[in-house]
Amino acid sequence: MRNKQHDNTPRFYEIDLYRFLAAIGVVIFHYTYTAFMEGYAPIANFPEIREITRYFYMGINFFFVISGFVIFMSVADGSVKKFLISRFVRLYPAYWAALILTSIVTVYFGGAVFSVTWPQFWANATMVNEAMNYKPIDGAYWTLYIELKFYLFMLIILAVGAMKHFQHLMALVLVASTGALYFPWAANINMFTAMFPHWSGYFAAGCIFYLVRRDGVNLYRALLMALAYFYIIKQSTLFGDLMSQWFGITFDSTIIALINSAFFALFMVTSLFKENPLRKAWCYYLGILTYPIYLVHQHLGYMTFNYFGTERNIASLVAVTIIVMAIVAWIVHQLIEVKLGKRLSSFLKRRWLTNTRKTADYQAG
Repeated sequence: MRNKQHDNTPRFYEIDLYRFLAAIGVVIFHYTYTAFMEGYAPIANFPEIREITRYFYMGINFFFVISGFVIFMSVADGSVKKFLISRFVRLYPAYWAALILTSIVTVYFGGAVFSVTWPQFWANATMVNEAMNYKPIDGAYWTLYIELKFYLFMLIILAVGAMKHFQHLMALVLVASTGALYFPWAANINMFTAMFPHWSGYFAAGCIFYLVRRDGVNLYRALLMALAYFYIIKQSTLFGDLMSQWFGITFDSTIIALINSAFFALFMVTSLFKENPLRKAWCYYLGILTYPIYLVHQHLGYMTFNYFGTERNIASLVAVTIIVMAIVAWIVHQLIEVKLGKRLSSFLKRRWLTNTRKTADYQAG
């Protein structure tokens, strides 16, 4: 167990693995559960498989914990502008590529199920389309709006110089989020646009995990980890009850609690112990596929099933589609995230950070 403060930490390759497994879980959930259950692709009917895969939606919960852990690492230097540049380059180029691809395919193959308009497209391009009352062009995009709200929260903390109080702020977020889940309105709030209270605690949990990893464990942080676990179990079982109501199929609270407990235990190993048997360098190559495959998979997959699917080939079509989406994700990563992303990052840093330093030097002189 670690007690040393601010040591040089290795790359957490196991988090690349967790992120990839969470993403693939969401892909399988969409392809084997919501495709049929929500009528997006009725041909994708897997009654036996979805008894298990209906629980794979919890990959979303795990994404938010991972995001809290990783983002806290990225703000260590306390620079507002570096944070803005890194988040913009990380989120938007790949998102715009996926948005354009999905929109083009929707125009030609959306049929009676999917459609897109120009106002909707431009609203989606901002990633805050929900604030403009425009639905996401792809159903998976709703999490990005939640993610942006978390980034805004982090940006405010950076801007007002409150990072030294971050631990206490996360404690307040966890207490408030957990308490709010016990009020009736928590079951009625639009949790696909509101960050609090259904997702805020997951981000806070990730931040607490990183605090423990960086600074070691003490009584205060141990209590915060216990509260984070309590929050995750409470929120996930409450959401499972809501899923049961929405779909008319029971989502077992015990299974939900066990899955979340397993994920929490994996993260505790990363947080509390210096070594991790899952920290393998090859996991990096899984991690880089995660964001682009999440962006491209859902509606493109549904339209593929509707256009090419039959009762005889649907199982193999789903498997092939997952492989194709992984290939598309790799292309998006290489062409957009690596090549374009690096150039965009260099350009923004050169124009914004260099100008800032020149202004500061001039004022100092």
